[in-house]
Amino acid sequence: MLHATMPAMSESSPAWASPSGEPPAPAPAPGPPIGPAPAPAWQAPPGWGGPPPYGGWGQPRPPEPQPGVVPLRPLGLGELLDGAVGLVRRYPRPVLGLSAVLAILATVLNVLLALTAFQSIISFDTETLSNGGSTSTDQLDGALGGAAVGGLGSGIVSALATIVLTGIITAIAGRGILGQPMTLGAAWAQVRPALLRLIGIALLTGLLVYGALAIGIAAAVLLIAGLGAPGALLGVPLGIGGGCLAVYLYCRLALAPAAAVLERAGVRTSLRRSGILVRRSWWRVFGVLLLALIVASVVGQVVQVPFLIFGIAPLGFGGGSGVTQSTTRVLVLSYIGAGIAQTVIAPFTAGVRALLYIDRRMRAEGLDVALNAAVARPAA
Repeated sequence: MLHATMPAMSESSPAWASPSGEPPAPAPAPGPPIGPAPAPAWQAPPGWGGPPPYGGWGQPRPPEPQPGVVPLRPLGLGELLDGAVGLVRRYPRPVLGLSAVLAILATVLNVLLALTAFQSIISFDTETLSNGGSTSTDQLDGALGGAAVGGLGSGIVSALATIVLTGIITAIAGRGILGQPMTLGAAWAQVRPALLRLIGIALLTGLLVYGALAIGIAAAVLLIAGLGAPGALLGVPLGIGGGCLAVYLYCRLALAPAAAVLERAGVRTSLRRSGILVRRSWWRVFGVLLLALIVASVVGQVVQVPFLIFGIAPLGFGGGSGVTQSTTRVLVLSYIGAGIAQTVIAPFTAGVRALLYIDRRMRAEGLDVALNAAVARPAA
């Protein structure tokens, strides 16, 4: 909240704590009525003819509490997307600043790879290789090995950048729904103790998702290769089933990073919490994540297309000797465009996921009640 008189709700506030899991106590059995019996439903209550209560028929609804980027109630689809944009607009320095730094780091690394490790593959002389020279084969093996090592290093850096950004955006979302100020230093102080847990969650999620996909595809390939056409009758459904299982696991575990940051839960607890929150609303979670991915992809393509056009356009005017330079230029410009696009779309997708976690807790656990109580509680 923006007012100094409102109490600050930190990440350790009871509102963010996960429920104990115990069922609520049963309501006591109704006893005999005390006092006069209520009037029948068809009789007019006392005061009939007076002014209707606030929010009654023909009266405006009471304003919804919204101290931050979204209302403190279960959110609709549009509110989830608008809230993610609102996080970027309300906290531009910590959100866009960190996203830009991480994108620049990844872009510089990719550009260096395009100018060094990938250069030997781009400029490789295929005619020498066709002559059967062993030296050319060794050169190709060395080029492929260098490119593989460089690509692996770039992938690891990009994955770590995504993990850090997801944690930071989640911490900011926890304050953003209450309208509280949040700096990059404060967000990092909250995410830093959970960094190893976030890495563990990313590794386990990737292992389960890609493992299911790989097992399904491998089973399909083996059946088709061993049995031919009859094996395809069983192999193709297995491959499709592996893909469906991978998508199911990804959505079921998508909210684990938010639980690790806001609830300070461990790796296994965060994965289990995500499964509990998604269990009865898998299709909605899938739809929200898919729509966010589509929006981010469209925006990313709009940002990257000018760089690709600028890089590809000169190819039609150069000779064969300029193919290597032109290909390198296309790679460099595509990496720059991708870096700029990631600066914009990465905070959006991370914000949607963080707000989706909050929405699921509001719907399944009544988190909105605790948040409204935290807003209304006077300062001590």
